[in-house]
Amino acid sequence: MLCAGLALLLSSIAMAALSAAGAPEAAGATAHVDASTSWTVYHGNALGSGEDTSGVSFSSATRAWTSPVLDGQVYGEPLEATGRVYVATENDTVYALAANTGAVLWSSHVGTAVPSGDLPCGDISPTVGITGTPVLDVARGEIFAVADELSGTTPAHVLVGLNMYTGTTLMDQDVDPPGQPTAAILQRTGLNLSNGNVVFGYGGNDGDCSTYSGWVASVPEGGGAPGYYQAVPIGNDGAVWMGGAAPVVDGSGNIWVATGNGSSSTPYDFSDSVLQLTPGLARSQYFAPSNWSFMNSHDQDLGSTAPALLSNGTVLQVGKNQTAYLLDQSDLGGNTGTGIATASVCPGAIAGGGDAIVGSVVYVPCESGLQAVQTSASPASVSVLWTNSSAHGPPISAGGLIWSIGGSSLYGIDPSTGATVATLAVGSQANHFPTPSVGDGLLLAPASDQVTAFAGSAGIPGPPSPPPAAPPNSSYWLAASDGGIFTYGNAGFYGSTGGMHLNQPVVAMAPTASEGGYWLAASDGGIFSFGDAGFHGSMGGHSLNRPIVGMAATPDGGGYWLVASDGGIFSFGDAGFYGSMGGKPLNKPIVGMATTHDGLGYWLVASDGGVFSFGDAAFHGSMGGKPLNKPIVGIASASDSLGYWLVASDAGIFNFGDAAFFGSAGSVPLRQPAVGMAPTPDGRGYWIAASDGGIFNYGDANFSGSEGAVVLNRPVVGVAAEG
Repeated sequence: MLCAGLALLLSSIAMAALSAAGAPEAAGATAHVDASTSWTVYHGNALGSGEDTSGVSFSSATRAWTSPVLDGQVYGEPLEATGRVYVATENDTVYALAANTGAVLWSSHVGTAVPSGDLPCGDISPTVGITGTPVLDVARGEIFAVADELSGTTPAHVLVGLNMYTGTTLMDQDVDPPGQPTAAILQRTGLNLSNGNVVFGYGGNDGDCSTYSGWVASVPEGGGAPGYYQAVPIGNDGAVWMGGAAPVVDGSGNIWVATGNGSSSTPYDFSDSVLQLTPGLARSQYFAPSNWSFMNSHDQDLGSTAPALLSNGTVLQVGKNQTAYLLDQSDLGGNTGTGIATASVCPGAIAGGGDAIVGSVVYVPCESGLQAVQTSASPASVSVLWTNSSAHGPPISAGGLIWSIGGSSLYGIDPSTGATVATLAVGSQANHFPTPSVGDGLLLAPASDQVTAFAGSAGIPGPPSPPPAAPPNSSYWLAASDGGIFTYGNAGFYGSTGGMHLNQPVVAMAPTASEGGYWLAASDGGIFSFGDAGFHGSMGGHSLNRPIVGMAATPDGGGYWLVASDGGIFSFGDAGFYGSMGGKPLNKPIVGMATTHDGLGYWLVASDGGVFSFGDAAFHGSMGGKPLNKPIVGIASASDSLGYWLVASDAGIFNFGDAAFFGSAGSVPLRQPAVGMAPTPDGRGYWIAASDGGIFNYGDANFSGSEGAVVLNRPVVGVAAEG
């Protein structure tokens, strides 16, 4: 979590780098080389300065790799941490690539992207998905992104949090602003972190059609009610889009944004303005040019870029009106002035996006070419040093050069003279405001649907770092009816039947004792083994009186049982047969089984809550003959075998023997029914899984992610715990 202290540290580091010197002096400095430096947010840090402080030189950069073609267009900036490059697409997919090879380590498709034809206007096609650059919180091991996705037939904006190492879903939360028609807005800005919250902006689709206003959203990283700041009244436009730049967060957690043109001529409505918001999204001060009304009516979008906060106490803001405004950070001046200094910049128009800031120089992307703008606080002044006509994209500073994309090339520019000293081919651009990044000694550039990495003086990085150890009681698997496997925490992925043709659906899974593998059981008794799970036989191809509904493994992993809905038991390997209900009358069908810790007995449970015990499995009670709101769907045994839990499809829990009650969702409306449960190794908590992959955790069971609200090929049918 990016707490206030860490935000202040990031700001202090950035400010220290900025205060060192202007561009000419910085070019000749000798920097400490730290190739492991990460790039976790748009333009590298909370201030969005776009400055790489690793000291790696890219003046003689060579192509290291080009990623595979991704499943959609790339509009955001690549991010890098832990030896992984993260990138998101307009098909609502987030990828993690190996920084040393570009190979896909994981991909997570978080929703169904919105067809561009479903929106009232826009220039992204054929689908609109994840447009804004995500943000990484390495301490949490989580990447956050906002996905535009279909909810039924209506566009919805959803903040997803994914495990950085596995891609599993940790958060899935609607973040549409209140009262705002969802098809009318586009989440275009990059994401940033402020005081434990994910912050981002909303604007409109290209063309400013329909009815919308600009917004700033702030959502707790751990989930919870979002906060919103409405920049202008709905219908007055005033987008918070900034060419894809992220809201700027200063050392105190304050949030700085610029708004676009609105539709008001009077009264002033905070469009075409620079706004400083508190961490709680209260407006604390603002600036608008005195001719803001004229700018509104002539599409002179001040908010085409993000505010550039300089270490000399000033702010530089450049919009489409070819004017750079220098402002006092402590007194922005309201809507009646021109700031403390102005200069003519960007003949033609601003290109849009984030600037690069090095010392007192701001590098600004213009349609006529990249410009270096010198600022001074005392006396207040601003002037253009040079223009490079080749580069147009939002720039960054790395290895003593300024890097900016123009067309299909990435240009390295001398910060002292503006001369191009390096040209690297990166491929065609889908994004109107493409911007490079630096991480782990690599210079990274997005193309239309790929990422290209260039190695500098640090060479190719090593392999990705392993994930940190998961905390206790946080590792589990989910299995879907097509045999798809979803892993969480340290639960390993050893294979699945997802995407394979099955004679009958998968109905259950069981992990091995070593947790280095697992079995899947299909309703026809077929067994699929993965990892160190040995195959000991199956009922596949045999005639069954009733379908298989559950399975359990022996403690040593040398065998397993299958149970059918009539209570018939089939034992394989060293799994002993201790009796069954096969051929006996049942009030309701059997739905699952659990074993004792020594493997010398087992329980069966029926959908009416009736429990049948065999071998050394003692009977501790049941719900048989008692009224239930919903049928029972599973059973799990306590770690000492002196009790068990039953779970119903409404996620109600019934506990017997020494199995303690830690909570349930029995009184909570569920989107989809519960399908099973798994206790923690110490028996002091449990997880309940729903058919949509949602997870409910109780007691000492930690939440490590779920598939809830993620589009699944087939429903989840079971959950199993590691340990």
